[in-house]
Amino acid sequence: MPTRTRFEATARRGYAILILLLAVGMAFSLRRFSSVADAQIEWLSAKERNITLVERLRWTAELIVSHGRGYLVSGNRELLDEAEDSKARFRENIRALRAESLSPTALQLVTDVEEAAGRFILVQRELLAARERTEDAGLIARRFDEELRPLRRELYRSLERLVDHKEFAIEAAYAGARAERAELALRLYSLLGLLASTGLGVAWYFTRRLGGLYQQVREAREAARRAVTARDDLLGIVAHDLRNPLSAITLKAARLRRGADSEQVRQQAESIENVAKRMEQLIRTMLDAATLEASKFSVTPAPCAVDDLLRDTLELFGPLAESKRVRLEQSVNAPGLVIFAERGRVLQVLSNLVGNALKFTPQGGRVTLSVDREGGMARFAVADTGPGIPREDLTSIFERFWKVEAPGERGTGLGLYIAKGIVDAHGGRIWVESEVGRGARFYITLPLVDPAAHRAPAAAEAPALSAEGDPRAGG
Repeated sequence: MPTRTRFEATARRGYAILILLLAVGMAFSLRRFSSVADAQIEWLSAKERNITLVERLRWTAELIVSHGRGYLVSGNRELLDEAEDSKARFRENIRALRAESLSPTALQLVTDVEEAAGRFILVQRELLAARERTEDAGLIARRFDEELRPLRRELYRSLERLVDHKEFAIEAAYAGARAERAELALRLYSLLGLLASTGLGVAWYFTRRLGGLYQQVREAREAARRAVTARDDLLGIVAHDLRNPLSAITLKAARLRRGADSEQVRQQAESIENVAKRMEQLIRTMLDAATLEASKFSVTPAPCAVDDLLRDTLELFGPLAESKRVRLEQSVNAPGLVIFAERGRVLQVLSNLVGNALKFTPQGGRVTLSVDREGGMARFAVADTGPGIPREDLTSIFERFWKVEAPGERGTGLGLYIAKGIVDAHGGRIWVESEVGRGARFYITLPLVDPAAHRAPAAAEAPALSAEGDPRAGG
């Protein structure tokens, strides 16, 4: 037991450490993934904001150029107002871009766009002022082509360089995110590999320990089996070697008792005879218990009248009940029943139950032996008015060596165990119902004779049933 306790404690510690490592590893992985994902999302959001601002900048530049050209051609004042609004939005986008955390290259490109836009807007303003002073659209168009178109191309090129830089930057951002994610995955796989190796190591250690314990258990089981075999062999030898001497002692004591010439000699001979019978009964009990435990117990059933069994049981225990001043009664609600059982073994069971009832029933009490029909079974009942059996003992009362000593009585604790084995071998059932202070009621069921089988020729040999079970077993 100390070895088992130490092993269980070691196993609990080992598995606790393994679970802790797994929990820490999973927590670290989740936290690391979360932090990396948050950082990448924030960074990519910033890059996307920059791209959005650059696209807005390019769009407002297009509006400045298109609205200004439209006014120069048509002289529509609404186009002039829209051009001024586009210039204001262009300046706002420039300020927003500068407010972002830009690289030196990006800042220089923004400066180039701002300067190119400034030169374009300056020349455009001069042309717009000239358009207001003259109606000559051809002159304005020539000046636009000569003075403003090169500045427009310069503005567009500066915007394209800024856009290309931002697109390259966001592609680089995605590539960096993929690389960081791959590196993180490699680290996490390494951590999981380490944890898996640790788990395999712990499993190998405990598998080895369990293998050693299994070998010990197997050796202990084999030793126990050899011990049981040796015990059974010893019981067989004891039964064989002691029965004949005990029978001789019983016979000679009986002869001495019958031929005694004095009361003292007769009493001594009777005492020797009773002791020898008691020893023979103990030997039979031990042999029955050993046979039941080895699953070799069997019975040879035959048709048996229930009324004869009750009469023999009452005749056997009548003097004992009278001496203890206990009423021994019978109640037959279904007379004439015939069971298919081994008569001597059924008498052994009934004798055990009635003897126990008389043992624990006080003077003035009552023990009732009854029988009823229950389907294809005969149900015997032995009820007493004794102290009853505690509820916690009802589940173990049919186990080996379970017993409660009555005042002045001693037993082996095997009677009910053997009774259950006998009833099981017949395909029946045995159980008990009891309440403390209200007596106990033991029940057994045994199969009735099949009418078809009962009409078979008398010379037919009855089959043997073993304690391992009968195919007709029920109840």
